[in-house]
Amino acid sequence: MGRKILSLFLSGILLAGSASTASVSAEVIANEPYVIAMADTKKDEKADKGLEKSIKAVKTKIDIPKEYTDFNYYYYGSNTYTNNYWTLIWSNQKDYSYIEVSLDKDNNITYYFKYNGYDKDKSVPSYLKKELLDEAEDFIKQIAPKLYPKLEFVSSNYDGIYNNSYTYVFNRKENGIIFPDNLVTISVDAHTGEVKSAYLDWLYDANIPSAHSKITKEEAAKLIGENLNMKLTYKTDYYQIFEEGKSEIKKKAFLVYEPDIPYISIDAKSGEVYLTKSEWVEKKVDNPSKEAEEKDDVAKSPAGVLTEEEIAKIKELENLISKEKALEILRSNPYLYIDENLISFTASLSKSYGANDKESIYVWTLVLRDERPVDNDRDDYRAFAHATVDAKTGKILSFNASLKNNYDYQTGKWLPVKIKYDREYGQKVFEKFLNGQIKDRFKKTKLVDQGHDYIAYYKEDNAPVYGGYYYRYNRFNEGVEFSYNSIYGAIDGVSGKIYSYNCNWDDDIIFESPRNAMTDKEAFDHYISKDGFDLKYEVNVINQYDPDYKAHKAYYDYSEAYEIRLVYRPDIYPYYISPFTGEQLDDRGQVYKGSKTYAYNDIADTKENREILILADMNIGFEGENFNPDKLITVSEINQLLESLGYYTKDSEDAMDSSKLITREELAYSFIKRLGLENVAKLSEIYKTGYYDESHISSKYLGAVALAKGLKLFPNQDSNNFFPKNNISRREAVQLIINFVSVANESR
Repeated sequence: MGRKILSLFLSGILLAGSASTASVSAEVIANEPYVIAMADTKKDEKADKGLEKSIKAVKTKIDIPKEYTDFNYYYYGSNTYTNNYWTLIWSNQKDYSYIEVSLDKDNNITYYFKYNGYDKDKSVPSYLKKELLDEAEDFIKQIAPKLYPKLEFVSSNYDGIYNNSYTYVFNRKENGIIFPDNLVTISVDAHTGEVKSAYLDWLYDANIPSAHSKITKEEAAKLIGENLNMKLTYKTDYYQIFEEGKSEIKKKAFLVYEPDIPYISIDAKSGEVYLTKSEWVEKKVDNPSKEAEEKDDVAKSPAGVLTEEEIAKIKELENLISKEKALEILRSNPYLYIDENLISFTASLSKSYGANDKESIYVWTLVLRDERPVDNDRDDYRAFAHATVDAKTGKILSFNASLKNNYDYQTGKWLPVKIKYDREYGQKVFEKFLNGQIKDRFKKTKLVDQGHDYIAYYKEDNAPVYGGYYYRYNRFNEGVEFSYNSIYGAIDGVSGKIYSYNCNWDDDIIFESPRNAMTDKEAFDHYISKDGFDLKYEVNVINQYDPDYKAHKAYYDYSEAYEIRLVYRPDIYPYYISPFTGEQLDDRGQVYKGSKTYAYNDIADTKENREILILADMNIGFEGENFNPDKLITVSEINQLLESLGYYTKDSEDAMDSSKLITREELAYSFIKRLGLENVAKLSEIYKTGYYDESHISSKYLGAVALAKGLKLFPNQDSNNFFPKNNISRREAVQLIINFVSVANESR
């Protein structure tokens, strides 16, 4: 299916920065590579020469088909955060195919992408991964020949049936030391063998230090252990919480040890500890005001606004409070900041759906407004507040109120205000409010973060005066933090009142007990022993700019430098460590087994095994050392293979009796259901299959078998029999599944 994505790309890319664009006919360029037809001859001559050089740089390395007659280019001038570079696009408007190439300031290719327009992509590879590695390497030699000798092949992966490509990753290597911050990735179409994309992240002309290390790996591990702590905490598999075979949802929190800092490395020459790879020189920036993202988060998100008639029925059944009562609860609370001019309000009642009926509640959403006419000459500030209230208990679920800006736009000066209350006072006010609203939840939390929230005004010396304070309390279970549940609030230092509050909480979550958990030191020993901790080169970005804010040029007088350093760095992922076994855990709390690669002792690289090997390259197969190709396949195993390819059924019928061997007629029915033709197949009385043994086909499956024959899902038998009751071997199942995927892709 053709996708008109070029126009979307063109409209979006203009927003990325300051860019010069032009569209020209590429017909001349296609025939005469170095002749440039400019749409606007008044363009900057220097830019024109730069474009000419960029086109030459591309066309000496990449063949542009003559059908690609339209040409567009984008020039990004160097600004505060990016260097200048070119993006060139040749396209064929007949089928919307195009080639896009980006180059840096020295015309080194940094990005390549080819889209083949209306050509239908095949969802099943024709090649094995190992067969296309040479294509990837040859393309690197073609577009970046000087880089190739410094590259080491790292890994390859299948990108899924929708992309149907293999991606090959190459890391830079200098002096025998890996340089993971510089890499090249090549994506090759697994069906055609054509290169689809390339990405080159490379620091040219870099000063590479020698590979001599004065610090041993053991010494580096000791330094990391002294500066990094393993923190015992809860994680939750929030998006995978259905129990197998049950419709009931259970929320689980599992325990892990994880590093308490996101990055650390040790200089292999000096032993210096680095906690960042992006260094700011003479940085003097105030902590940004926390316009907390939580302000838009509501403890229970209302969904599905109800009518007055529906509300009346609900009140009869649920005994809900009225909107007037909800407003009274809000206004009478002594701890909330409600501007005296908030004299009008709107209210809506909604049902907030939880994971089950017990968690579903009705919520009043209240919006308070200041409806006074705006006087632009004197005062144009109009207050606003938003709150949600539990319509049954009357408890306040969330609250946010606006605060007046103390900047006078008429005079261009800040208006000083008296900050009457300090952060300690604000904490006491907020905790009194919490004890009145959610005492049972609050007592299960600890204060984990607090600080200044907003700037009330600036002094004459440009020093900020903070007017508010924020507080975050995270949930703890048996002394272990569960950051997914938290309470947030902010207090105004001028009025001493709360202007922001919300609570995110799961009442029914099941916690894994931390009893018998290992110590953090033991967890660190397990962590540092995992793959990924080694000697490597890394890039440190040195950001420099003029700190003189009064010059009003601070953000323009900016420069960026790169430093290559030899370090020991723990690139360990996943970084979750089981507190009970020391094993690596994935984000679902399961033992990490690494990227699945299926290799079987009983499957040689032969023609008859090709489909099995292709499926293995697609990261799909069976656990174990042997494939057992002649073993009969079960319903469960068929479902596993099809679902791994993204083909699911709408119900669980196929999952029933999963250990049962599947028959040919049952597999035909399963294929037809996954193609969405189940209802058509049920009209069995209209079908004739033409098979000699049609009378042996169950009436339930006759329509599906007939459709499967018409779609050529099953190969023709010499005997013209379907053998509907026969079971299927694993080898035959793989051949049929790959055939099914091809047919399914053709019908998309």
